[in-house]
Amino acid sequence: MSYIVFARKYRPQAFGEVVGQSHITTTLENAIAQDRVAHAYVFAGPRGIGKTTTARILAKVLNCEKGPNEGPCNKCPSCVEITHGTSLDVMEIDGASNRGIDEIRNLRDNIKFAPSKGKYKIYIIDEVHMLTQEAFNALLKTLEEPPAHVKFIFATTSPHKIPATILSRCQRFDFRRISTKDILDSLKRIAKSENLSVKDEVLTLIARHADGSMRDAEVILDQITSFTRGKVDLEDVVKILGIVDEDVLFGLSGAIKEKDAVEALKIIDRVVNDGKDIAQVITGLIEHFRNISVIKVSRDLEGLLDVSSEKIGRYEEEAAKFSVEELLYVIYTLSNTMDFIRKSGMTKVPFETAMIRLTRMGPVISLSEITDRIEKLERSSGPGAGQGPVPKIERPAAVSPRSESTLTRPVIQAKPPVQTPMPKPAADAAENKSQAQAVLRRDGTVDEVIGSWSSISNYIKSKKMSVALYLQNGYPVSLGSGTLTIGFPRSENFHKEALETPEHKQLIENAIREVSGLDIKVKFVVAEGAKAPDLPRDQYLGDDPPADDIPGTDNTARRPEKEVESIIKDALEIFGGEIKDSGKAGSR
Repeated sequence: MSYIVFARKYRPQAFGEVVGQSHITTTLENAIAQDRVAHAYVFAGPRGIGKTTTARILAKVLNCEKGPNEGPCNKCPSCVEITHGTSLDVMEIDGASNRGIDEIRNLRDNIKFAPSKGKYKIYIIDEVHMLTQEAFNALLKTLEEPPAHVKFIFATTSPHKIPATILSRCQRFDFRRISTKDILDSLKRIAKSENLSVKDEVLTLIARHADGSMRDAEVILDQITSFTRGKVDLEDVVKILGIVDEDVLFGLSGAIKEKDAVEALKIIDRVVNDGKDIAQVITGLIEHFRNISVIKVSRDLEGLLDVSSEKIGRYEEEAAKFSVEELLYVIYTLSNTMDFIRKSGMTKVPFETAMIRLTRMGPVISLSEITDRIEKLERSSGPGAGQGPVPKIERPAAVSPRSESTLTRPVIQAKPPVQTPMPKPAADAAENKSQAQAVLRRDGTVDEVIGSWSSISNYIKSKKMSVALYLQNGYPVSLGSGTLTIGFPRSENFHKEALETPEHKQLIENAIREVSGLDIKVKFVVAEGAKAPDLPRDQYLGDDPPADDIPGTDNTARRPEKEVESIIKDALEIFGGEIKDSGKAGSR
């Protein structure tokens, strides 16, 4: 008798022998025991996990002379014929080569005839998703109401390509990828039966490389056995499968940590000269950093790592060299490199470029650490800092020609607002409130409202910094009929619109009520050609004098030189920036 490969020789012949699909075999056994077998099934899932095998076992159970409740005996003529593929009552059809409407019409004409020996005529259509749309349409009516003696079993690796009208007429079973542990146990049984000298470490590597497919694992073991004549070593598996040696992976990760781009390029060149597939090297490196990440974030490694205890110690040493953020960045970069290789067809150059980028990688800072640094900068930028929320970076205002000279100097886009000491709630606020009420009762002119504007602004600042910043660009225009009109230059229309929300209006009105005791409404207008009044220095938000009467001017230019340099230095430290010469005259 000719040689039979492991995948056929050790093919399961009963439901109990199917590995890793107990959720399906148990359901089928119960359906048979209760006489609830459906007329059509769809077995969906990846390659090599038992779809066709389960379909054959189901066919044997239904047509076994001792069945169906006893299961297949695998000895009666019907079971033997089905096992060898010679049964007249069980027809296995390849959907890829019999995909047209004519083949389906022939099938539809033949199903009306009774089975020759068994109880049922069973049609197993493999890769059923390859049928044409016309073939599926021709099968619809027959599939919905077949003769009582007919059963359909469809197997597919792409269930999404099957029309919904077909799926709705079948019971669908989704087969899972088989776990590495289950594959390893099966390989051990095969090795013992074949008297193979092979270590568990080798079988584990084969099981991992099979990627959940039992058939792939059996084929690999069969191939390696032929190469080594029964004595299988780890080096033989690495050589035949083209698997990247772990020393290469640890060498690359070490080059990344040591920022040694030259060493990384040498390793890549050596791997290419050895005939390794670059895509497989990158895949192995991604899995390598994934294992390091798992050890970095968890100590409960059972089921998470398919490596020996000796390798776990080595991974722990490697994990101590990286932060979680750095590991995630490396995996993200390598994954993008794989995508580029698939699209471009290039291999070595993208991999070398990625490794150069990773070896030049600076420290990856977490978002929480950046937030802490910003808060620290805010606290150190001036007295009273940190009392309000961090303001959002708003849309930059238009820059006037008068401030054009400031564009040549380094400007920090988001500088922290200058803080002012909060007003004393018991004394200053009460005094301002009584003064404002007396003034407004006497005249009610807008000039007298300005007298309490500083306290109102500071109150708003203590509640919501962004509203105070918006309001800084406006100014009281008029007071009448219980409504205070606040004007904005046309260039500051963005700030005006930001304050017109009900929430912001309510905050400003509450501030006026608390400080001055006046229950008035506010509205905002664009005052064409007007400008903010010249107020005393301490009546502007933040106690800074106005830069000029043109909105959008950079107030940084009017700060003391040492204060500007301190703010710039702190901001550059947080965001990792640097000052470059703009190339224009007067730049610094």
